[in-house]
Amino acid sequence: MSRSSLSVALLSGALALCGACATRPPVNHRALTGQPWRVLVDKVLMKDNKWVMTEDHVREIRAAGFNVVSPRLGGEDMARVRRVATLAGKHDMYYVAWMRGSLGTKTGLKYVYPDGHDCDIYSPNADELWDRMTETILAQAKVSLEVPAMVGAFLDFENYGRGKAGNCYGLSYDREIIRQFALHINVAIPDLPAAERHGWLGKRGLLKSFEKFQVRSWRARARKLRQQLDEINPEFLLVIYPAPGTLLMTEALFPEWATERAPLVLADATTYGRPAEFMAQGESLLVNRQRLLKGLHYTRKRGIPHVYLGGIDPVCAGADPEFCGKNAAMIGAVSDGYWIFYEGPEYRKDHPAYFQWFQKANEQIADGLVTLHNEPRTEPENLGRTRLDRKTDKLQVAVYNNRKLLGNDIEGTGLYEVHKIEGMSVGYLQQLDAVLLQNYNVELPADHVISRNLRTYVESGGGLLLGHDTAWFMESVFPEIAQRGFPKHKVEAERHVVDRKLAVCAEHPALAGLAKGTEFQTEFGDHMIFEPGPKGTVVVRNRFGDPVYVIGTVGKGRVVYSGCYYGYRHALAGAEKELLLNLLRWLAPPPAKGH
Repeated sequence: MSRSSLSVALLSGALALCGACATRPPVNHRALTGQPWRVLVDKVLMKDNKWVMTEDHVREIRAAGFNVVSPRLGGEDMARVRRVATLAGKHDMYYVAWMRGSLGTKTGLKYVYPDGHDCDIYSPNADELWDRMTETILAQAKVSLEVPAMVGAFLDFENYGRGKAGNCYGLSYDREIIRQFALHINVAIPDLPAAERHGWLGKRGLLKSFEKFQVRSWRARARKLRQQLDEINPEFLLVIYPAPGTLLMTEALFPEWATERAPLVLADATTYGRPAEFMAQGESLLVNRQRLLKGLHYTRKRGIPHVYLGGIDPVCAGADPEFCGKNAAMIGAVSDGYWIFYEGPEYRKDHPAYFQWFQKANEQIADGLVTLHNEPRTEPENLGRTRLDRKTDKLQVAVYNNRKLLGNDIEGTGLYEVHKIEGMSVGYLQQLDAVLLQNYNVELPADHVISRNLRTYVESGGGLLLGHDTAWFMESVFPEIAQRGFPKHKVEAERHVVDRKLAVCAEHPALAGLAKGTEFQTEFGDHMIFEPGPKGTVVVRNRFGDPVYVIGTVGKGRVVYSGCYYGYRHALAGAEKELLLNLLRWLAPPPAKGH
């Protein structure tokens, strides 16, 4: 099988670009690959066969127009890697081996966040993590010498560990990196509890130098891995997800893993599905295009050799077969190709419909004449229900991203019937006494129809809680109450404060007697902050004095801006639970006794 598309052409194309690299960043690496990437990371076909990919699966994937396959399981088993890579080559495809960019541990050197809590994965400063990555990737590269269809490794830097707060990795405050930093600056740093390390460095003006030191150590490790890899196969590609990425990815892997012979392949996840579950297809594709262009712009400004791929995940709400196919076409028209984290469809049920639409997109992308995403819908869209299916006479509450633990906490009061929110029309919303939106992470303008409907709902007497990322991404629908804030302490991903300590800072009827000064720890590992408006009342702040809960009245209804996320891994407890339930009673007051 010829490697002219994804390997040999990488070399020739990169060399052709070499002279230009000094004056401008590479703009499009299709010239390097010879064709747009169409990658299937599979969890659907192989699941139907006890998680083993067969030759029939590979044949079917190729017939649908994909040119790269990556089974979700088996990427670290070299026998399985060799077998599937050989099948891929037989059917004129390429293979990349999926693996995690993190490593679980309960007893080793853990990843420690600025607030001192840790996560059950190895620190980015742990030898065990880098040794395992190096050993696995080098073994995969050796297979590539035997099986030319094996062209790279796909590293998943999503964080799956207990205690996670963001993807892998930001700075770690583990004991070992603190010890190394102390030696580097020749300053005696006491053996502090984890929760005190960030503050100790901050008070002494050492946070910036600590960040530079840690990033340099990552770069040295990443550089060594790439150098060892180049000794085996300098054309072996490294794919990293989610792009553009975390601090580790952008500040260490970008400069050290991207080479002219093996551009860094970036797998973006911001285009996975509809930006909002109840957003129409046309608008969704436009928003996804804007997200993709933002990631592309950032990466191209960095000036590294790269291939940029937009992502699709059919498990996302609203990601029906037609939308996914047209999303693929849009991505293929804008970037260097696309990749699918293929989960959600059932192989013997709706999988054929998804592959039919992907095949349509793949044919156009391969031909270079992509228009599918501009064509009108052929099937009606499900943009939400208009009627609430209530079963009791209790107060009706709908939750977006209804975590089971959160629903249990609310229903446990005996006051509410809890629903998963299934619509955003005014008529649907007005059948509800309160709405809680958390993880509805959509960059909606204030004049968007969904935003206008939420405001109309509140003004007519509804209760609305905007939680965590929701109220940050969405342009404020109630600027008189609050708007997104930009934290300055223990910041991750621009908006998250990686700290769990909060305190009630005001007396207010909505708190139902929860005393001013009451301190509590949040269940989730980070929180957001807000800027209060002229009619907003701050009732909870963090340890830095930033507003975390801001509440107010709008028309006949009430609004809560909450920086917290509820019910992620554990049920709420103590003052945090009492606070949320008190605020819910304020948003949707129980009827007076006798009514």
